Amino acid sequence: MKRKYLIVPILALMALIPIVSIFGFEHIDNINDGISVYFLVDLEEGENIEINITHIEDGNFTLFLFGSRPTQSYVNDDKTLNPTIFEVALNYSIDDNPYINYTVSQSKIYYIELILIDNGPDTFFLRTNIDELTRYYLPIVPGFQVELLIISSFLTVGLVLILYKRRMRTI
Repeated sequence: MKRKYLIVPILALMALIPIVSIFGFEHIDNINDGISVYFLVDLEEGENIEINITHIEDGNFTLFLFGSRPTQSYVNDDKTLNPTIFEVALNYSIDDNPYINYTVSQSKIYYIELILIDNGPDTFFLRTNIDELTRYYLPIVPGFQVELLIISSFLTVGLVLILYKRRMRTI
């Protein structure tokens, strides 16, 4: 009988204690016009990914999902999008608050690109249903040209050998 009287206070106490559970991933950042932010995620076949972007100011954001590693940002010098990005991306959103809901067909790494086209700087909030997104940085500096590197190496080794032989003659 005493247990019946304990049930009501315990249920009332449980209603007052908030149960907090966060599912997914959230990232907050502030970026300028023409800047791209990249993330990567490993997804299994048939897994669904939802990506939602909200922002504080009037920034014009676009959101893209790629099935392979992007090698460029697809943002032109005048801060417009290169039309090729729409052909390369698996899914994209150019809404005021971009949103992607996509079910993947293969198990592999997928890449997310968020671009602030104009009206920046602005702060964005990226939320997904996936627990782990990894921030990814595309190198801005172009790579070394192999031909130039080989020629420079030969010239350096040749110069060192010439200087070494001259020094050996003087001794």
